[in-house]
Amino acid sequence: MNVPAIERRGGGHAAEADVLIVGGGPAGSVLAGLLAQQDIDTVVLDRATFPRPKPCGEYLNPGVVAVLDRLGLLGAVLRTEPARISGWKMMTGSGVTATGRYAPTAPHGLGIQRSAVDEALVCEAKRRGARVVERVKVHGLRVAPSGERHAVTVEAVNGQGRPVAWKARIVVGADGLRSVVARRLGLVRRRPGVRKVSLTCRLKGTGPPRGDGRLFLTGWGTVGLAPVHASEPLWNGTVVVYVDRGARDLVTDPLGWFLAALRQAPFRWDGDGPEVVGGPWASGPFDWALRDAVSDRVLLVGDAAGSFDPLTGQGMFQAFRSAELAAPIIVRAVRCGRSAAADLVDYRRALSRLLRPTRVLQRVIEAAVSRNWAREIAVTRLRAAEPFMDRLVQVVGDTLPVHSLVRPDALLSVLNRAAVQS
Repeated sequence: MNVPAIERRGGGHAAEADVLIVGGGPAGSVLAGLLAQQDIDTVVLDRATFPRPKPCGEYLNPGVVAVLDRLGLLGAVLRTEPARISGWKMMTGSGVTATGRYAPTAPHGLGIQRSAVDEALVCEAKRRGARVVERVKVHGLRVAPSGERHAVTVEAVNGQGRPVAWKARIVVGADGLRSVVARRLGLVRRRPGVRKVSLTCRLKGTGPPRGDGRLFLTGWGTVGLAPVHASEPLWNGTVVVYVDRGARDLVTDPLGWFLAALRQAPFRWDGDGPEVVGGPWASGPFDWALRDAVSDRVLLVGDAAGSFDPLTGQGMFQAFRSAELAAPIIVRAVRCGRSAAADLVDYRRALSRLLRPTRVLQRVIEAAVSRNWAREIAVTRLRAAEPFMDRLVQVVGDTLPVHSLVRPDALLSVLNRAAVQS
């Protein structure tokens, strides 16, 4: 196999790097920039060319905004002119609605076109010194004995269809839901149990208020709507559906299926409704469970490290925070020359602490919204108990810890409102 020459920052050529990151999305790009700042020779491989469309809810919650600010990336993201989102409205088919707001002292959420934020983060990674190689489809991974300096080989095909390979001390899988890195290492524990898929379209139109996001909850799935530009009337429309409840026509007529679902949502558009100006883009299923997020000389970040469900919109938070958590562990491993699984275990522990309470909450929410009777009761109670609804939105927005939902004052607000209604 011919190994391509890649230009190093300091001159000369080599097909090696300290760290290879497979996937140039938010997790991969942010991590690359953090590593390059620490003078870690980092290469990012991505199968696409930036900017690229991507199926996504296109929403950065306040927790993500705080992370971006902390990492010095918020300015680059704000230059893409995202929309400001102050809360979310939940709506059911029976007409019940509940609205939750973020705390006045917390950052707003941002509705942002995924292609714009990805390009901004890739450019920032390059500016910080990372190398980004586009149009590379990774298909294989080999880990050599620990005695070799560059012990991991990534095998791929370039844009001309030619086999290529890179060697690295550490490889990071940042390649999304069906991570090639995770699958090649046997880290996937099971196939998805909650069978959901999504379709996303870019919409252009006026009518719905632009300050909030909206979720229309039904028995077959969810329709989400959020603005994605500060001044232009552009929206993200995402439909998430249970495969066994309404997705049979998705493959044969995805756009027709999307529009039919969108028409069921009580979003009040001007005129004949919005124009579809991009998509549809498909994604899913989402419920991927892993055996581990680390292996010898390999580490997983973002959705590649496991995902459950996109309803809460916390996938982007996981992407940015996992990159932030991984960076110092990788820097230490490279500098010490020790990158076995045991040397990366601190990342596994930190990621578990981050995700465990969130996963519990996501499963509780899924149990409620997937059943008609439970969904109606839950949204009705949330509508009555506005402070609790605000707190729920703030928890899902990653500005409050999950355990704040079970504080006595939070639970009493729900019980008191329920007693008044009865």
